[in-house]
Amino acid sequence: MKYENDNLPELSHLQFAVLEVIGTAAMCGKDLRTSLSELGIKKSGPAFYQLMARLEDSKCVEGWYTQEIIEGQIIKERQYRITGNGIRALNQTKQFYNRRSQPMALRPALS
Repeated sequence: MKYENDNLPELSHLQFAVLEVIGTAAMCGKDLRTSLSELGIKKSGPAFYQLMARLEDSKCVEGWYTQEIIEGQIIKERQYRITGNGIRALNQTKQFYNRRSQPMALRPALS
């Protein structure tokens, strides 16, 4: 079955999951990794931050550092927020898979 604008989605399954978890709120990397882990997606720190850097390069998320002092220690955390481009890519990916989850028309078996 061919659909209008039937190109493959630009997001991988992993990128899709990350954007879906971030949603409409800003989220720190540590909390994002925890949420992904609860979905069964476990990445090492370096692999996770490499994934996030790629999403930033593609303008799907924007990231920045926050800093606070806890017990005399300076703690820097990376925060992420989905961008308009990320929302568009997420919605296009959802539409792509929703079109494919429609019930298939079954044909009689050949004898």
